[in-house]
Amino acid sequence: MAKAIEKMGPDEILTISKKLFYGGFCLLPFLWLYNVLYIWPVRHRSDLSPQVLLYWKMSAVGAAFLFIVFSVWFGVFVNHRLDWGATGDLLTVVLVKG
Repeated sequence: MAKAIEKMGPDEILTISKKLFYGGFCLLPFLWLYNVLYIWPVRHRSDLSPQVLLYWKMSAVGAAFLFIVFSVWFGVFVNHRLDWGATGDLLTVVLVKG
């Protein structure tokens, strides 16, 4: 059974925050968002290491940055896919039903 974060010790929180932060670099950027939301309730505890807040802030910056990058890529792709010709077709995934 999972333990609530409010009941965890500062070392456990640091370990989890560090794993989620470094996991975000393994092509899993949603872990950064999860880290931000998971640490949110306990970020003001006095017994937490400053490293936890550092991982929390860097996760927030990484998640925001990748959200912007993916949003820009989506906008460019949707607006210019037809202009790219064969390259645009190669980048498009079509799921055929039937």
